[in-house]
Amino acid sequence: MFILISLLRSIATVFLFFNPIHPTPLETAEYISSVDRNADSWESADFFESFGTELPIDMDRNLLYTERITGWTEIEMGEKTYEGFSSMTFDQPFKGTILHMTWGQDIPDVKEKVIVLPTTKFSYDNIEDAYTVDYAGEILNDQEANAYLSELASKGAAGYLITPFEDDPYETGFVFTSSYMPLNGTGVDLDTAEQLKDGETIQVKPYNEEIPYVEFVQKGKTDQEIVLMSRLDSSWHGAHYLSSVGPSSVLYHLIQMMDNETPYYTIRYVFLNGNGDSREASDDFLERLAGQKEKVETVVMLDILGTGDGPLYVRTKGMKSYPVLEQAPFSDLEVRSLASSPGDAYDEAGIPYLMLSDSLEGSWHVFTEKDTFERLSEGGLTDAVDWLHDWLTH
Repeated sequence: MFILISLLRSIATVFLFFNPIHPTPLETAEYISSVDRNADSWESADFFESFGTELPIDMDRNLLYTERITGWTEIEMGEKTYEGFSSMTFDQPFKGTILHMTWGQDIPDVKEKVIVLPTTKFSYDNIEDAYTVDYAGEILNDQEANAYLSELASKGAAGYLITPFEDDPYETGFVFTSSYMPLNGTGVDLDTAEQLKDGETIQVKPYNEEIPYVEFVQKGKTDQEIVLMSRLDSSWHGAHYLSSVGPSSVLYHLIQMMDNETPYYTIRYVFLNGNGDSREASDDFLERLAGQKEKVETVVMLDILGTGDGPLYVRTKGMKSYPVLEQAPFSDLEVRSLASSPGDAYDEAGIPYLMLSDSLEGSWHVFTEKDTFERLSEGGLTDAVDWLHDWLTH
């Protein structure tokens, strides 16, 4: 199965995307949002590998690759291998002996056991709304199942397998778990479920694959660097208009405007990829900077940009101040606290990292029903491009 996936994607890259150049940022945003940029989709790799090739600019374009954990899993029993799919990815394999149980039953000795459980009715009935974030920041998941799985973890269980719902045996089993769940697991289809025998040894491994992301490098008058980033990926949550489409459209048009300039700093424009928050590419890019981090003046992540709500503001870890924030035009912006993010790793590495946004309200709407194309505006996108251009050229 996994060899087939890789082969099909390799064949698909022959038919690269043709990315048209749009005259306005809003038209670019509309185009970007029309592409399925979820790393699980067939379109995503082709889109990233061809992104920016259409631009007639005098910059180095670097196609970079990093590894991501997929939802697919490899299940080994004896000499046979099966496939599974997890609603919550994990990065470490687990191994143990199989034990079938039912939800809520008294827990026996489960140390080093892989527990087999059926899909719950709650998870099955709420698949369309799973992991939805409401306005209070609450995430819908299967709370009773989470509590029971957590108890299994505390008793020493090695992991869990979820079999299909009894009234829909053609689906893969699943349960919506919290990202903080201390126990890893995966769903299996009916054919695999029928092979699971108590007492047999089983090992479950996550399946990883390479994904592309794109960097453009503009040589400046000095080797000191400014890094501008945007997330270009999406997820099953949708197109990510506020956190991805808007900022990437701004960065895309900024590159075109900057092509006629000779900036003081060398500038890296990076379009990130990953499982929805671009953490995979962000972490990989940090590793690439490790040998030259003393050259990096600042990393600016464009986030929730292009709404036109205004005014612009920045966020840093712990509202930390950096030299760039004491200089115009950043000195005129309010500094707010940045919650946990992929940028934490940059901060820990001693690289100044800040997020630039133009909508406080928009930060509450990410991944909700209000995260729509209509939240972006031509004026908001253009103003952001102009502001960044003025900063980089003065």
